[in-house]
Amino acid sequence: MRKTAILSIMLFVFALFTGCKKDKAPDPRDIYVATYRVTETWTENGQLITIPAFTMSVEKSTQQSDKLLFINFSNYGAGITAEATVSGTKITISQQTLSNLKSITGTGTFADPTLTFSYTESTGNISNTITATAKKI
Repeated sequence: MRKTAILSIMLFVFALFTGCKKDKAPDPRDIYVATYRVTETWTENGQLITIPAFTMSVEKSTQQSDKLLFINFSNYGAGITAEATVSGTKITISQQTLSNLKSITGTGTFADPTLTFSYTESTGNISNTITATAKKI
């Protein structure tokens, strides 16, 4: 009887531990996912221009595990999405041409709830330097 009880307890404990699923490691991009209120300052022909605030959404790419998607990038509309690579609290906007034919590249940092980044935007021979501050809303 005692052996049966011990065997039953051992089987119960074994089933308890083997039935548990291991938790997946959290996705480090999760802290970025949000809607942001963005203010931008452009340097255009040597003059600083502050753009009225707008909203931008940040989502995780389903194609690459280290990429973020910036939807309504630079207030160009919901159909304009820029990609950024994430490494900890640093982002890199690699050279890319958006669907509106503007070419961008830049870098930034994230200190929750603020994403700060600078990028260069080029169209033909015209190039602008933009500094953006985005705060979660």
